[in-house]
Amino acid sequence: MRRMDGVSAFLFHQEQSGAVMHTLKISIMDTSEIPGGWNYERFRNSVANRLHLLPMFRWKALKVPLGLHHPVWVDDPDFDLDYHLRRIACPAPGDRKAFCELVSEVYAWPLDMTRPLWLCWVVEGLEKDEVALVTLVHHAYTDGTGAARLLQKIYSLSQDAAEPERQMGWVPEKTPGKLSLLAHALVDLPRTWIRSFPKIRQGMQNVREMKKKYRESGRELPPSAFSDTRDSPFNIMVGRGRTFVFDTMELDDIKAISKGFGVTINDLFVAATAGAYRKFMQTRGYDPDTGPLVAAIPVSKRPPLEQDDMIGNKTSTDYLAMPVHLADPEARLKASAHAGNVMKEHLVAAEGSDLSNIVEITPPILIRLLDWVVKHKEGKFGIWGNAAISNVPGPREPLYMGTMKLKNWISMGMIAHGLGLNTTVWSYAGQFNLCILADKKLLPDGWELVGYFREAFAEYQQLLDEKVKSATSDAGQASSGD
Repeated sequence: MRRMDGVSAFLFHQEQSGAVMHTLKISIMDTSEIPGGWNYERFRNSVANRLHLLPMFRWKALKVPLGLHHPVWVDDPDFDLDYHLRRIACPAPGDRKAFCELVSEVYAWPLDMTRPLWLCWVVEGLEKDEVALVTLVHHAYTDGTGAARLLQKIYSLSQDAAEPERQMGWVPEKTPGKLSLLAHALVDLPRTWIRSFPKIRQGMQNVREMKKKYRESGRELPPSAFSDTRDSPFNIMVGRGRTFVFDTMELDDIKAISKGFGVTINDLFVAATAGAYRKFMQTRGYDPDTGPLVAAIPVSKRPPLEQDDMIGNKTSTDYLAMPVHLADPEARLKASAHAGNVMKEHLVAAEGSDLSNIVEITPPILIRLLDWVVKHKEGKFGIWGNAAISNVPGPREPLYMGTMKLKNWISMGMIAHGLGLNTTVWSYAGQFNLCILADKKLLPDGWELVGYFREAFAEYQQLLDEKVKSATSDAGQASSGD
């Protein structure tokens, strides 16, 4: 039995009709070098051999009576790999568009909360000898960084790596009864409060001191979840339908643009997102010029790799002023870089009083109350601000499962009531994967928004080319003058 941490418990309790809390992990596999070709049964056996590397995939969640403490993970005595591993064919022609339409449909179905909270759809019929592993994993299990680390545990750096030996005779632990769950909660709850309160108290003191210094120096604070967030098309009560798409660019091209402007890749991503969202708002009759959006940014709190068991969602959230109100792309980039620095300073100063510590002592009844308020406000209020964006660096080198090469890896979070659109960048082996998940009513055609992102990045590439050309011309004139 293992107690969920506060963030994982919060996401578990957020599960409700129309607001599923699972994430997407998509592996695009190149099967062209498999001796004898692709074979599903052989793949299934390979997964069975690796199950001991993913112990949480045999866990199911149990709630504590009276909601006294966070739920616990326990072994599922009825675990059945063939329930969680499913085989499906992509409709013709098996290209990216058809694949994303299939993933959109697969994602929309809720997971069975009485079983381990994951499913893997093995998608055949794709172009170029590809097979996709579309895995739905509840966000309570792990976060993006944790998923990246888990990925490196079950894949290899070489095609020649030995197949893991299956651990036979797995015996599930006895499922605790209600009295046992209650007794453990009564023991664990005081420990949780004793551990969390000093951090929160110190964090709140840090925040007060920070705000005082900010007032004295005239510096600005980042927006908060409960700022007077402006009206936007993204703050809605989500329905059951989902739209998922992803687009792949060269990571080196993105790095070159960010380096050319002297900003980080994340700054460039925020600016491109602001440009794409600005155009989206204009097409929906919203005026982006009235001010920035409040963007929720997940922040990893995972320990160093050698201390990390990869279990649980170890993220917090801070907020950033996304400059959709700036029409000039270069001004948007400067504003994005500034907003990123403001948020980073705030993260350091507010250590201890962030979301991850606060939800550690938040009972389920308060989470239900928050849900009620969000519904009462029809999605115009909540912890997500106006939109959620994230940038997660994945493995830099190609990975393998046996002779299959992991050709690309795509990771996507979730949307929720009050958060109708989530945009995530996941990089893998030199690829910059832009992933978009949205409520289907809000965004029926995800490629529309991809097009706006393409235009935004192309705009920055053009500005950089002009900047380099101008600098070269000035250097040439100076040389002639000498």
